[in-house]
Amino acid sequence: MGDGPAGTLAPAKVPGSARTSQMVNCLRAGLIYSEKRARDIVFRAVEDILKETDSARTPLIVSRLTREAAVRARQAGTAAGFAFKNWDMTARAVVRAMLGARVLISAGGSAIAPGIAAQATGVAGIRSGFRDITEAYLLEFLIRRLGDVTVRDHTALAHALLRQFDPGVPREDLEDRVVVLLAMLAGRVVLESDGTYHAAGPS
Repeated sequence: MGDGPAGTLAPAKVPGSARTSQMVNCLRAGLIYSEKRARDIVFRAVEDILKETDSARTPLIVSRLTREAAVRARQAGTAAGFAFKNWDMTARAVVRAMLGARVLISAGGSAIAPGIAAQATGVAGIRSGFRDITEAYLLEFLIRRLGDVTVRDHTALAHALLRQFDPGVPREDLEDRVVVLLAMLAGRVVLESDGTYHAAGPS
């Protein structure tokens, strides 16, 4: 963390909960917002479906995988007593983020990229560490789209990306998770001398 030319750290431009709301709305505008607990359940559903797919079976295309993940996530949420309704929308958002993060692998062994052909592409596998990679992508998306994310925004980032509405999860643990995800973006995101994060190169 560095000081700016005037010796002061660049402040977040929107204070408190309004900053978190701004970040959530940014992710929603990109159609990739999901609540953390629901996201984790969809992650598990996608992983389990792909593990169960027989190698002799034609890989599920992304659109079918998304639908099946929504069904399985709804079942898992109900079994866990998790009162949540928007499984279809959440599954679409999570899989869209996974495409953006390039963690879904085609039968040819290449990452499936977002685009007009993505939904019709068969999914043969998933990258190791896909959860971390996808959440780091969400963080990078915010840095690129907002353009003014600073070191003062760690709490807002934690709330926007990781809050589970569970008071038993310490805020400090969530903020530690943010800095771990930021470290994964080294080379893609740089920290300027005024404390602002800047995305380097194309997304």
